[in-house]
Amino acid sequence: MNKKKGGEMSHKFSFFILLFIILVYLTAGIETPLWAFSIEGKIPPFPEISGWKQSGAVQIFSLRNLYEYMDGGAELYLKYDFQELKVAEYQNDKKASVTVEIYRHRTPTHAFGIYSQERLTNAKYLNIGAQGYRGEEFLNFVMGNYYVKVNSFNTEPENQEVLPIFANRVAEKLGEKGSLPSILSSFPQEGRKENSEKFIAKNFLGYSFLHSGFTADYEASGKKFQLFVIEGADQNDCRNMIQEYLPRTGDLRKRIEEGRFLLKDPYHGEMEFYWKGDYIWGALNLGEPTIRSKYLKLFEERLPWY
Repeated sequence: MNKKKGGEMSHKFSFFILLFIILVYLTAGIETPLWAFSIEGKIPPFPEISGWKQSGAVQIFSLRNLYEYMDGGAELYLKYDFQELKVAEYQNDKKASVTVEIYRHRTPTHAFGIYSQERLTNAKYLNIGAQGYRGEEFLNFVMGNYYVKVNSFNTEPENQEVLPIFANRVAEKLGEKGSLPSILSSFPQEGRKENSEKFIAKNFLGYSFLHSGFTADYEASGKKFQLFVIEGADQNDCRNMIQEYLPRTGDLRKRIEEGRFLLKDPYHGEMEFYWKGDYIWGALNLGEPTIRSKYLKLFEERLPWY
């Protein structure tokens, strides 16, 4: 069979299978999860909420025009491989309103990344999606490739009830709740500040060649510091990053091998990190060698060596 024709038949077959699944859901009276309609980022209408009606059409924003919706904030979202935003506004007969924003990113890690940049460490955290938190007039959560924001206006005193209702219904539409990036479990628990973990998608530590990394805040023995981990594509990727990095610190060694590195970073001061396999992990703003060694050893023991 001609390869081109074979490919076309395969795509058509996949489309009809997907269409059949959707029809089964509809005829069975089952509320269809959003992922079942996920074709090139297209998603179904926002959920119906009793006592609320959608006001106007759903707004759609892409890479090209996100700035029209969030002037001044779009650049940060684009760093986290933003793909699409859909916004719906609801109103009730008391002239209260709720706005639901669904941001779709390229991967669950990128969705967590932008969520981690905005979440509040002292907020009230909720079991919605992979994780959520709320304030008086907003509730944000992350699940899979999606970062969702629910904002209310003039809904007092029903705020405590309205926000979770909307958030849970949207989460149902989005499908499986997913989980936070698994590498977060590698950060040592002792002294870690809860919900301080972040994913930096680009220019980690201010260097373009350190493509991305995770951080978490700590406090131990009166010292405040950060631990970090960079997950390379493979061993060579890690080696290449270190080869780029060392000359910036005045380290001109020619042979680079796995192990411990202690150096002076021009922006971060004294830094200690380790490289092994696909991982580079280290400490920032921690000048006490004993505490530093302890935490980096704990980190190594928790990393997922395969």
